[in-house]
Amino acid sequence: TDQLRSRAVLGLEGAGEEAVTAAMLLQRMRSSRGASTARGAEREGCRATPRRGRTLERCWARPGAELSDRQRRIKPTVHSLSSSNGVEEATGRKPEFRNRGKAKFQLCRTDGFMCETESKHVENDSYVRFDGPSTQNHMLVWKTCPKTVLVLKKRGKALLPHLRDVARHLWFELNLQVVVEPEVGREISGMSDLDFVETYDNEEDAGKLHEFVDFVVCLGGDGVVLHASNLFPGAMPPVISFNLGSLGFLTNHWHEEYHKDLPDMCNSCYPTPLSGVFVTLRMRLSVQVMRKGKPVPGKRFQVLNEVCVDRGSNSYLCMIECYERNRLITKVQGDGVLLSTPTGSTAYSVAAGGSIVHPSVPAILFTPICPHSLSFRPVLLPDSAELELRVPETARGTAWASFDGKNRVELSQGDSIMVRMSDYPVPSINKTDETADWFKSLVRCLRWNERLDQAPFDEEEVVKEVHTSSSRSEEHW
Repeated sequence: TDQLRSRAVLGLEGAGEEAVTAAMLLQRMRSSRGASTARGAEREGCRATPRRGRTLERCWARPGAELSDRQRRIKPTVHSLSSSNGVEEATGRKPEFRNRGKAKFQLCRTDGFMCETESKHVENDSYVRFDGPSTQNHMLVWKTCPKTVLVLKKRGKALLPHLRDVARHLWFELNLQVVVEPEVGREISGMSDLDFVETYDNEEDAGKLHEFVDFVVCLGGDGVVLHASNLFPGAMPPVISFNLGSLGFLTNHWHEEYHKDLPDMCNSCYPTPLSGVFVTLRMRLSVQVMRKGKPVPGKRFQVLNEVCVDRGSNSYLCMIECYERNRLITKVQGDGVLLSTPTGSTAYSVAAGGSIVHPSVPAILFTPICPHSLSFRPVLLPDSAELELRVPETARGTAWASFDGKNRVELSQGDSIMVRMSDYPVPSINKTDETADWFKSLVRCLRWNERLDQAPFDEEEVVKEVHTSSSRSEEHW
């Protein structure tokens, strides 16, 4: 300390930067030792404040010390900004910060390994600005008229009359080739009025459906839409679904209106693009089963609703470690965990206490199933997350994974599943648009926020409201 004081006082003329550094260290010591110690240091040494990195504003030497000519010439420069009238007032040199300009930057998209320039959100290379919402409504417009359509229906013979009506309309009215699954082809083999319907015979043709099917017609409920997603593990054609099932959250078209909705979809061609149909791009999850850190051949799934890892038939808790890009984020101790898409937020996830999410929101839902913890709440992760659900080596038992409720696979200790956003969404044709259809489905299927309106003070209006409120929920949309 004494050496620092000596340098700060005696070396002002020749020390230069060394004197400034000594004075700064002394100032730090004074602030850390307290006010009383600092005052003693001032009496014994000096206080020097650096300006411009090399000069000193003011110096107090020991009593009796002589100031050099250089020290006498140094005078402090004070800058002040007056905010009372908005006019800049300064003593000495005028501030230059307004003339220095602004640094420029850019935004880059990165996945942690590679990056690419993404400058559409940067204005003038200096400001971040959204050009619009991150998600937009999409409209389907055919550049060339469709030729082939795949028609799917719910299992059983109950919907064969509906299939006949739709297939004949597609063939005779819209001049489209109709293709059905082999099982349905056997069911209609004796119907002479459907002899124009084609089918495929082997798995090789089933794997090439995306190469010649222009769009898919689903007759039934949500299960038929999930089955359609299963048939297309890669790129999937647009899907138009007609509600003939029990719930039908994903089926927004009524079968009675097929003669209107199907031509509207097929006729959305150039040069009249405004006559297109709205479409929702429903995100899917790509899931790979891993054994001891290695991918299992033939165990990659495209999931439209959710992937579930649970305890199966075990009567005790299952232990599941959750990783995001090889970083442990939490451990699930309970009945299991769900990773859902926004489309699947109204399925198993909502029954487990998860949030209801619009299908256009780019997110992955992380929902625990009966966790043995009072603080474990469902969360939403960005669609860029790459997750791994692993059964640890120390787990007491195995776990089971299912994909949209099918293809159940047992996970032993050390096994896991890798989950990320799929590159191929499900293009779902809307009746009106994606938001209106979604709210209609919430009200129709889940009776979302149905309640009698608060009665006004007028007694006549009270009676009228009670009689009409029960039939207004569907008409509201």
